[in-house]
Amino acid sequence: MSSTIPALNLTGKALTPGAQRSWWLREALAAENDAKPCPPLKGEVNADVVIVGGGFTGLWTAYHLTHVKPDMKLVVLEQDICGGGPTGRNGGFASGWWDDLDGLITLYGRDQAVLACRAISDSIKAIGEFCLAHQVDAWFKHAGYLYAATAPQHEVVCEEIVALAREVGAPDELRALSHEQLKERCASPAFRSGAFMKDGASVQPAFLARGLRRVLLERGVTIHEGTTVTRLDSGSPAVAITPNGSVRAPKAVLAVNAWAVGWPQLRRRLVAWSSYIVLTAPAPEKLAEIGWTGGELITDFRTSVRYFRTTRDGRIAFGGGGGRASSKIDDSFTHDMRAVVEAAEGFRRLFPSFSEVPLEDAWGGPIDVSPTHLPTFGSLDPGNVFYALGYTGNGVAPTHLAGKVIADLVSGADTDATRLPMVNPKPRLFPPEPLRSLGAAVIRRAIIAKDTAEETGRNPNPVMSAIARMPRRMGYLLGP
Repeated sequence: MSSTIPALNLTGKALTPGAQRSWWLREALAAENDAKPCPPLKGEVNADVVIVGGGFTGLWTAYHLTHVKPDMKLVVLEQDICGGGPTGRNGGFASGWWDDLDGLITLYGRDQAVLACRAISDSIKAIGEFCLAHQVDAWFKHAGYLYAATAPQHEVVCEEIVALAREVGAPDELRALSHEQLKERCASPAFRSGAFMKDGASVQPAFLARGLRRVLLERGVTIHEGTTVTRLDSGSPAVAITPNGSVRAPKAVLAVNAWAVGWPQLRRRLVAWSSYIVLTAPAPEKLAEIGWTGGELITDFRTSVRYFRTTRDGRIAFGGGGGRASSKIDDSFTHDMRAVVEAAEGFRRLFPSFSEVPLEDAWGGPIDVSPTHLPTFGSLDPGNVFYALGYTGNGVAPTHLAGKVIADLVSGADTDATRLPMVNPKPRLFPPEPLRSLGAAVIRRAIIAKDTAEETGRNPNPVMSAIARMPRRMGYLLGP
């Protein structure tokens, strides 16, 4: 392959996605001069709770459990390193749910929807408080969230989400921005009008994950990295089986994100879709030219959503949903050059003034997409295995809430968190295989084609539009 793709100014590590860890994680690991080792599990171990997964969900669950019962013996099993999966390569958007009010109300009713949104608001604040209390420099910045319409159809959607926030009595949480007001915050020529949500904080996700790991080790939690759980036998006790040992515990937690598609109890509750980020070289002077200096998170209204934020050294990290969708996770999710090119094309369309700034890094992988576009938390039969899944690309703040919910469920506490509507709801299921994978792949490409046509001022292909709308017609809260 060429050392660059000239038309997109893609260069360096942007041309080898999957050959190295995300820029976030490389930066975080380079800063760890004295990190304690967490060797793979060997032999048989007993614990009070075994947690499968060392990403945000598993780490926050362990953190909250150390508050609930400090003397509890906790064992975390992670197949890679803590933060090595979606946790260490996401966009770092700790954002609210006010833009998801329509789905929340459809599922749970107005009052419960507002309670859920307030709970996420509390989690965003709590992440910042955690960083301050434990001296975790995860770049936490609560600057808010901008929504930018890039097509006439998107302006209608924008008006609808703002109106709904007003109708539920939360007009200050999500407010409309005119073209000029949006331009004052970020002057992309592609932006039309938009909205501003207060619930939006950026983090460097890998620094946050590795900071959580440090705090848990200081609190006596046992973590085994490089330890793949091949089977989890529920019962009394639950037994997590690994290649070189096992952990027996009265209670277990499945915190495996998109890898839940491989677990029999959970596989029909998810499909794995890919999401990719491209990263510019530092260009603080270019950010100043377009006025994007406040640190706001930004996303557009495409169904195949694009999300972008700045970094401390003046880069833009620009992400977008790729075209891959499947119920089997392999290297194709992390080595997808087509998804890198699609993200880069989106970046160049929205930020033409950065044409001379190279895109020098790129990474991606699977996200766990639920039928409702929202996560659920709960327990599985016979009642001693707990789970959280379905973040659908928005997990930084919800994983904190998930950890709190699961910790309370594990300890048997009846709290406001355990009474939230997404705790133990009746599961919504995707079709069985092979329909699930084939359907997801076809619909995903149709959604991207429809989005791109609308954004470039063309009429979407009628067949593609019909396919893109199929999930809604089948009762799923996905797609346009």
